[in-house]
Amino acid sequence: MAVSKASALRLAGSAMDMGAIALRGLLSHADKGHFVVGDRNLSEWLSRYEGQEVIVIVAAVDTSPEDERRQCGVCGREYAGAECPHCAAARARLRGR
Repeated sequence: MAVSKASALRLAGSAMDMGAIALRGLLSHADKGHFVVGDRNLSEWLSRYEGQEVIVIVAAVDTSPEDERRQCGVCGREYAGAECPHCAAARARLRGR
């Protein structure tokens, strides 16, 4: 299950505020069979913590704007898509379209 990008960034920010380290980037498989996040080799990064108890948080980020619910800064209604349909209709009505 993917979480919203804003929620994932808030989670990473909170973790960093508490002294944790966060990596952000596209997860991919490198040539040598290692997983890579952005440009960092995840295996190398995790090897620094070998022998220590760790907690790893992985959140798939949902980047599809059609599914993301937003709150309009003008009218306060929730909407999905590029713009608030209520405010778009009001603008069109006021402009005589």
